[in-house]
Amino acid sequence: MATLLALGAAASWGIAMTAAKPILRYMDPLSFLLLRWSIALIPAAAYGLLIHRLAFPGWPAIGWVALASLLNVVVGWTIYMLANQSAPAYQSATLASIAPLWGVIASIVFLGEPLEWRVLVAGLLVVAGAVFLVRPKALAIRSSLLGASLAVLAGVFWGVSETVPTKLAIQHGITSETMLVVLGCSTLLGMSLLTPLLRKRIARRFNPRGLWLVVLSAVSGAFLGWFFWLHGLRLAAASVLAPIRGSTLLFTFLFSVLFLRERPSRWAIVGVLLVFGGVVLVSTG
Repeated sequence: MATLLALGAAASWGIAMTAAKPILRYMDPLSFLLLRWSIALIPAAAYGLLIHRLAFPGWPAIGWVALASLLNVVVGWTIYMLANQSAPAYQSATLASIAPLWGVIASIVFLGEPLEWRVLVAGLLVVAGAVFLVRPKALAIRSSLLGASLAVLAGVFWGVSETVPTKLAIQHGITSETMLVVLGCSTLLGMSLLTPLLRKRIARRFNPRGLWLVVLSAVSGAFLGWFFWLHGLRLAAASVLAPIRGSTLLFTFLFSVLFLRERPSRWAIVGVLLVFGGVVLVSTG
């Protein structure tokens, strides 16, 4: 069940990453992130109220969720969207997809979880698959060093935030539904403070035609992705689920082929098989 939930999170995040490519045509990254989490809060709060699972867990748990929000969205997603402005989207997605490796390392270092050989091999397979998925294009690009660096940095923030602070918040007794609401509120607060600082460098730009893409990203990535991931973390170690999170790139690749009409190469197919192998390996323990 934990594996299925992690795969559900990966698929949901894959939809959001696929939608992020055309969203930048209609609005700037800061407007997108603020609007995305404003929309995501609606189903998160409604669902929590409906099943009576919203409860104050104590300030330690709130603090860990706020830290996860700061690292993942306020810093991580802002950096990732900026990376897409400085480098091709496929290159940014690939470099950011190393997040599972950072997640495994963070879980072992900070949570004291044991290092299992299958988890390590699965993480390496996922990273190798990410490289093969865009190998020809990535190797052809020698510029955009800033964009590439930002994408790698975004992956670090994603990997750490999705494992350490979220797991610690769960250990303090917070429900997944409460955590989603706190995550959304913390994100909006953080983005509201960050936006004025970056407005001089990032001009406001908004076209209502891209609103449906924001709604898709909010419901799939911000709400469903985190919903599946948080429930999965309650059933398995973070270091075991982190490599499965790497299949996000696999889903992004498939959705890009189906909906963005991108044509896969032979190297991309090898990458798909490597990522799938990593998921299967980590799921058999």
